[in-house]
Amino acid sequence: MTHANNNSESIDIKPRRMAFDTETPMKKYTFNNNSLVSTFFYALSALFPDGERFFIHSVRNFKDDITDEKMKADIKGFIGQEAHHGISHEALNKAIGDMGFPMQAITDRLHKRVAFLKTLSRERQLALTVAMEHFTASLAEFLLKNPEAMDTVDPTVRKMMLWHAVEEIEHKAVAFDVYRAFVNKEFMRKRIMVVAVGGLFCRLAYYQFLLLKSDRHFPSWREWKEATQFFWGKKGILRDNVKGLREFFHTGFHPSDIDQNYLINDWEKRHPDVAELQVG
Repeated sequence: MTHANNNSESIDIKPRRMAFDTETPMKKYTFNNNSLVSTFFYALSALFPDGERFFIHSVRNFKDDITDEKMKADIKGFIGQEAHHGISHEALNKAIGDMGFPMQAITDRLHKRVAFLKTLSRERQLALTVAMEHFTASLAEFLLKNPEAMDTVDPTVRKMMLWHAVEEIEHKAVAFDVYRAFVNKEFMRKRIMVVAVGGLFCRLAYYQFLLLKSDRHFPSWREWKEATQFFWGKKGILRDNVKGLREFFHTGFHPSDIDQNYLINDWEKRHPDVAELQVG
């Protein structure tokens, strides 16, 4: 059994409004001109606005049960951050759509998916949020540990991803703490993670197919080779993500058992070009 530590207690969950430039045209396949890597992140970005709103909704389902003042403050910060994430990714998704990709069609599909998810019990909705928050925190860890992975990416996309990564780690334990306080079913938590991750990758793969099909683009051998290395190589993002997912299945796990604070301490000094975009 693992035991929660206190890594998250000193974290200030601070919503930041950012002034990202999504008007300047970017390269169609912004990740090193690789269509497979680029459309993976485009598909992920398409998920964020509706996904973030669902996460907020699933936590708000428990608002009448919460009396702890620290938890209330953490939830307020969580909602503020997730709301800004949704707004920023909507602007990015529009920019991607303006290049000819069917982002609106994907968003329309997601509206229906989220409407279905809201018919589940509030406990299952929250468990799904807990699973996806852990997944995104693991992705965030990789990006902040390996910022050079985005050296070839459009500057706006790079800055948005780094900012998003910082805030995902800041609020990674909020939904989990609500779940532990009011649901605390270990089997449900683990089972829904399996279902959620399987469904997520099926959905991302299908959205990538739609994006590539709309552009009539078939990835080259070079793109397949580079993408395989990027995702599953020695320092691959998904290979790294699997490590964090394994931790999730330990009975008694808490997000703060994984110390990621060193990645967000003084992040503004390490990424001043991102920090300077804060407008509030």
